[in-house]
Parts: sequence; structure tokens; C-alpha cells
Amino acid sequence: RKRKKELYNTSNQYSDDCRNLEATFTLTSTVLFAVGQTIGSGIFVSPNEVIRHVGSPGMAIVIWIASGIISLTGALSFSELGTMFKRSGGEFQYLKAAYGEIWAFVYMWVCGVIRNSLGCAVIALTFSSYLIGLAMTPDDLYYTLVHKSVASLGIIVIIAINIYSTRMGVVLCNFFCVLKLLALTFLIVLGGWKLCEGSTENIAQGFKNTNMNPGEWTTAFFAALWSYSGWNCINMISGEIKNSARTIPRALVISQFVLISIYGLANIAYCSILSPEELVNQDAIALFVGRRMLMRFGEGWARFGEIFFGLSVAISSYGSLNSSLMCSCRLPFIAAQENMFPKFIALIQCRTGTPIVSLLYIGFTSLICIWPSNIASLISYVGFLSWFWWGLCFMAVPVLRFKMPSVYRKFRVCLIVPVIAVASTLYLVIGPFFVNPLPCLAWVGVSAIGIPIYYGYVDTKNTCTRYMNLILVKLADVFGASL
Repeated sequence: RKRKKELYNTSNQYSDDCRNLEATFTLTSTVLFAVGQTIGSGIFVSPNEVIRHVGSPGMAIVIWIASGIISLTGALSFSELGTMFKRSGGEFQYLKAAYGEIWAFVYMWVCGVIRNSLGCAVIALTFSSYLIGLAMTPDDLYYTLVHKSVASLGIIVIIAINIYSTRMGVVLCNFFCVLKLLALTFLIVLGGWKLCEGSTENIAQGFKNTNMNPGEWTTAFFAALWSYSGWNCINMISGEIKNSARTIPRALVISQFVLISIYGLANIAYCSILSPEELVNQDAIALFVGRRMLMRFGEGWARFGEIFFGLSVAISSYGSLNSSLMCSCRLPFIAAQENMFPKFIALIQCRTGTPIVSLLYIGFTSLICIWPSNIASLISYVGFLSWFWWGLCFMAVPVLRFKMPSVYRKFRVCLIVPVIAVASTLYLVIGPFFVNPLPCLAWVGVSAIGIPIYYGYVDTKNTCTRYMNLILVKLADVFGASL
């Protein structure tokens, strides 16, 4: 009993510490934090998916810019919600306050059990694509087996590292971030070099051969928005930002336009060096770009280009995988603290402070997600599931202004912003039903399973039990029966 009490006190301590952090982030440091957290493996794996579904370089650039603007509206909406709730939990807390506990539980069910694991699987497969791309091609006999085996091994190693020492995981993240920015800078320089030579035949295609099916565009949007994932990261540190009411909106706007510029330049580089057909047919596109541009100096330099991009993107993706696994395990951890998941998931390792059971759980489910699917399908699934729930969170802004008008908000967003975010979400969620309805219906069905689970095992008001007893009494009366 004493041990159990200590465990509960430990979890409470970790929750309370988050509310007492010193405000140290200035405008500059907040912008740098947002840009660093957002740029991940997506820009090295998403461009081929975008151009595959829109058909032309011009339309691909439009999708990337529009995705940045959609992400900005979402980030601004989340910032108001973040200043209202001091307790950790993010979307869970917003949905619970706006719509009730059942919506928060179904979100936990979908995202804590499924979505976050799919996202970790995407990053692990990206890491594996660039690493094994140095020695194999997709046409090789055992490419798929090796690809997925290396991705699985990467997840297992990260879990082992974080169980041993969370400090080691933080050091690795900082190192990986530097490599990621070096690879992206080198890519943009190579694109500029190609254009300066007058080789504009690929980029000059503009909007030629554009796919005019708006339903297909949603898949392209999901691929681009995957690269902008992290737009809500400022929301996580809102309590640590100096003069947050003024700094948050400025930091969001500046960081998002920095990201739009970087991603736009990176895609111009891709499209200037490779034709649309070459982009579509490559998995590790940055690796192919490095080889193509340095081949003129000989095979040795071409190999250097491959190795530089292959290792840089693989290692930086591995850093993103580390961060993603550590962040994803917080959701089932919080659900367990809220008595929505089994309580043992909230166990914290005493030596390192790691939510060890939750981390093992996310790692295991991510391993399962790696094997039956591919990167493109996983990104679409993550996008569909994410934006449905984010749309409800955007709608929570006006809902909570009506339900909780007296709650203090350090930052209030203009209501047109969440309206634009909700409208964008409706397009992103409804569009896939016209292109590929079966997976969408399957994910809706999986989400709906959370409803009977909630009423059967979580509902503190025993709604299910009361209704079952009522049905029992009525049937007994009708049939003249008894137990």
C-alpha cells in the first residue's frame, strides 16, 4: 500500500512540475524552437508523394504554400486553447472541456492506440529508406524485408536507449537536428546551382499535366502537412514564453513563413534537378539528388553525395523518431492518469523518470504498423486521423468562448482563423472518401469502437449499466419473466 501511494505521488509530482516552469523563451528563441521542432524527415520523403498526386511542379509548390497557411491557422487556434489549460494533455483537455469526456476518450483511443504508432512507423521507415539506400535499390530481391527489418531494429534500439537514460536521448536529439539542417541547406544550394547553370527545363513545366481531381489533392495535402507536423509545438511551451500574449502570435507567423520559404526552396531544388517522373519513382529522393549533381566530378564525388545525404537524412530521421516515440508515449500515460487506460500504463521508472510501460506500448504498436503497409499509405492514414480530431479542436475555440467566457486567456485569436482552419479540415477529411473510401470507412469504424468501450469500462456515471438494467426491467415486464 505504501509503494502504491508513492507511485501515485510520483505521477502527481511530474504533472505539477509542468505548471511551475520559468518563462525563459524570447521571440527569437521561440521562433527557433518552432522551426527546429517542425523540420523533420518529411521534407526528404513527402515531395514525391505530393507531385505524384498533383502531377506538376507548379501545383506542387501551391500545395506546399497552402499547407503552411493551413498549419498557421491551426497553430494560432491551438495557442488560445493552450493558454486556457495549464495541465498537460493538449487535445485531450480541449476536447474534454468542449464536448465532454466521451469525445476525449475516443480521441485517446484513436490517437493513443493507433495514430501515434502510425506516425512513428513512418519516421522509422524513412530512416531505413535512406540508410539501406546506400547499398540497395527498391528493385533488389530482399529490399522490402531489409527495409522493414532495419526500421523495426531502429525502434527497438531507441526504446532501449531511453529506458537506460533519457539524458542520452536529449543529447542525440541536438546532434541529429544539426545534421538535418546541414542536409537541407546543401540540398537548396545544389538546386540553386542547377538553376544558375540555366537548367530550367523541369521547373519550367509549371502547371503542365496538373491533375485536376480535388479529391486526389487531399492525399498531396496530407503528404505536405506531414512535413509541417509540429506546428502545435509552441503550444507545449506556452507557459515558458515571456510576454506570451504578444510573443506567441508573432512567433507563429514568423516561424511558419520561415518554414514555407525553406520548404518552397527545397521543392524548387528537387524540381529543378529531377523531372516529375524521376521524383515519383524515387523513395530516397535527396540521396538521388546528391548523386545526380556530383556525378559530373566523377564516381567518387557521386558516391560522396549519396553517402552525405543518405547518412544525414537517416541519422536526422532517427533523431525525429526518438523525439516522436518520447512524445507519443505521453498520450497513453496521461490517459492512464485520467483512469481511461489501465493504471499500470502510468508507471514511471524511478531511476530515469521515463514512463516505461507507455514507452514500451508505443514501441510495440509501432513495430506492428511497420510491416503491413508502406510510407505513402501510412502518411495518408495519419493525416486523415489527425485532421479529423484537430478540426474538432479548432471548433472548440468558439465553443469554449461560449461555454467558458470567464476563463482567462493570455491570447485570443480572431474567430475567422479557427473558421478557416475548420473549413480546411472539412475538405481534408471529406475529400478522401471520394478517392479511396474503404480505408476511410475502416478508420471511422475503428474510431467508433471506442464508444462502447467507453460506456462499458470507463464511464463513471455507469450509463451503460443503467440502460441495461432498464432494458432488463422492460423485457421482464413484457415477457412476464424473472432472473
